[in-house]
Amino acid sequence: MAKILKDGRAVKASRLKRTIKRIIITVIVLLVMFVAWGLAYVYVSGRHTPEEAVPAPAVVKEESPLPKAVPPSPNSPVGAAVSSLTTPVKVGSNASLTVQTNAGSKCTVEVTYGGVLSKDSGLTPKAPNDYGSVTWTWTVPANTPVGKAPIKVTCVFNGRSGVVATEQVVTN
Repeated sequence: MAKILKDGRAVKASRLKRTIKRIIITVIVLLVMFVAWGLAYVYVSGRHTPEEAVPAPAVVKEESPLPKAVPPSPNSPVGAAVSSLTTPVKVGSNASLTVQTNAGSKCTVEVTYGGVLSKDSGLTPKAPNDYGSVTWTWTVPANTPVGKAPIKVTCVFNGRSGVVATEQVVTN
């Protein structure tokens, strides 16, 4: 046993040794507890196979929100109707036109600004999609006069044609 000195150095050294010893024992006990908890967790969670633990997601067959397209019969009458049109439209901005007709048709569009037929690259002949929808997008020329611009769409299906005419209002 250490001698007790007058200044208390031996007592302090003994207390320091006991404190260090307690800290080491506490750390070892905590490590053993964490390892035991980890092993218990692995054991309990390993008792279930992954298929049992998490159900397999249901297989979802993606379907189009639209019904399946039915092609028109060869003797179907040909029609054309405007579904949407950008109007009024400002000079120099983009415009679009969507027409509904028979799938399998060949369609042309004519837009006349100030008595002059537009030659914009967006106004080329087109075929509608499987649902009979066809869209054109073009730019209204910067020198277009303000007013009404006539638009004519002609769709041809098996030698028969459907025509729709409408107007676009051009503003500044």
